[in-house]
Amino acid sequence: MRYNTSMVKNVLALFILLLSSAESSQISVKFTPESIFPGDAFFIEVRSEDTPSGIFDGRRMDFYRASENIYYGVSFVRLDMEPGEYHVFIFAGGHSLRQRIRVDKKTFPIQRISLPPEKVFLSPEDEERVRNENMRVAEILSRVTERLWDGMFTRPLDTSISVPFGVVRIINEKKRSVHRGVDYRAVEGGPVRAINSGEVVLKDELFFGGKTIILNHGGGIYSLYMHLSQFLVEEGQMVKKGDVIGLAGSTGRATGPHLHLHLKMYGMDVNPESIFILPLFRD
Repeated sequence: MRYNTSMVKNVLALFILLLSSAESSQISVKFTPESIFPGDAFFIEVRSEDTPSGIFDGRRMDFYRASENIYYGVSFVRLDMEPGEYHVFIFAGGHSLRQRIRVDKKTFPIQRISLPPEKVFLSPEDEERVRNENMRVAEILSRVTERLWDGMFTRPLDTSISVPFGVVRIINEKKRSVHRGVDYRAVEGGPVRAINSGEVVLKDELFFGGKTIILNHGGGIYSLYMHLSQFLVEEGQMVKKGDVIGLAGSTGRATGPHLHLHLKMYGMDVNPESIFILPLFRD
């Protein structure tokens, strides 16, 4: 199933017009965590007699039944979202609720790197390859399917973080980039585990990411595992949370063995560490 973004925005505009000044007492909402930063995922618990739906930042939100009259969902704050107050719109059984959510300010660290020019600038052939790979990956990540994940997300490695999400990298005092995933320390050949259940939708060697696996967890959530030394799964294979899907390595543009974990929600970059703490229910 795919959701049309423009249609969702039109529906949002219509619902805003229909919201009454007397908001419904039939719906209650709780967010976790209370402090949400740019790039973070967050948990929404809705208490309602009817199955709710929601919209935040122009995106549709789906909810899943936890128990009688209790539903939950997960959404995220864009990395480029300015600090301030925003609204989440919840709809259920003919009732509506507009709930404020606060995005707090976060200063991301700066990392200065010096590299030889050949490591910074690509040849025309490499640029073409990277463009083609990016288009292929973007098309995969644009698909929104039924939910496959189940319960809390777990870390792929029991190791520490070497480079956190959101670090601003300044290369040779000129080129600027943002680290949109998390790097975990790893030994060559160490097991890398699926952070939740899903389908292997890509297993390939990419220019920057080296040996890369993409898992579709459904509901617009994808995880990407990069710089692997070996694949242990095939495209189309269904995996469970905690399954070993590959071995850590240093393939692609990597200076040593580590795992780069990238989390995508509805095509946007999300801090993987933020989803690991969410109290997602198991069906």
